[in-house]
Amino acid sequence: MSMTTKNDPLPGGLRDVVHIIPLGHEIDRAVAPFTKNKADRAYILAVPPDAGLDPRMVRKQHYFVGRVTEQLQDLGIAVTFVPVAMFDILDVLKVVSYLIRTEKEAGNAVYVNMSSCGRKTSVAVTLAAMVHEAMLYYVSADRYATADGEECEHGLSIVKTVRTEVFQPFRIMMPRPENVRLLVELFRRKEEGGMTSEEIIEFFHDANTHGYERLHTAERDGYQRAKKKRALLNRTNRGYLKELEEQGYVEREWRGRHFSIRITKAGEHIACVSGLVPGG
Repeated sequence: MSMTTKNDPLPGGLRDVVHIIPLGHEIDRAVAPFTKNKADRAYILAVPPDAGLDPRMVRKQHYFVGRVTEQLQDLGIAVTFVPVAMFDILDVLKVVSYLIRTEKEAGNAVYVNMSSCGRKTSVAVTLAAMVHEAMLYYVSADRYATADGEECEHGLSIVKTVRTEVFQPFRIMMPRPENVRLLVELFRRKEEGGMTSEEIIEFFHDANTHGYERLHTAERDGYQRAKKKRALLNRTNRGYLKELEEQGYVEREWRGRHFSIRITKAGEHIACVSGLVPGG
């Protein structure tokens, strides 16, 4: 994924104001907010130039990317283009959440425009912004373009009077952090057929999860190891996995007496919206 490097917070408590602009066939709705508000940087998200889509549609989309980029740069805003599969909700969740998380961790203020893209993309953008408590806003249109000349100049929506509505954030309940990290690992391994209990215990070992500390030298005889293993299996199954199963984020796939844990479609959405999965 093409993106700038993570910035440290500026000295003296200053921070960047960063906008994330998923872009459809729009110009005014992407640029109008900056006639009244200042920003330091903006990410423009759109389909990549080599996307396997109708070439005419891709060329048209990148016309709008070019126009918005030029106008933002004229306003002194540094622009980074980020290619995204805009019709894939998981990819949009992944990229937008990752950008929000990394920018907020750098101490920057993050705003997300949910009105400059199509409806399907807008759903994913809204979820990502709500989960990570970024400022989500909508730019109202005065009317819509009725001729090709108007669309080339303004995009599909024409904004004469800037009216920007900031949405009241509400908390979306995520699983506890250890389970989010496990879902991210399951998402990474989904083509491998999931993870066994032993692999999950090893994952928690490596992540330094409380209660999964490795055995001390005195505990390494067979009896102590078996006892510790039973305790960890119980902790894993009754604690973490039971909770994720009840939430519908994982499922067990049995093979005889053994099972593996696989991530569900709902779990994939949680993993992608976590901000822990790099996009691209």
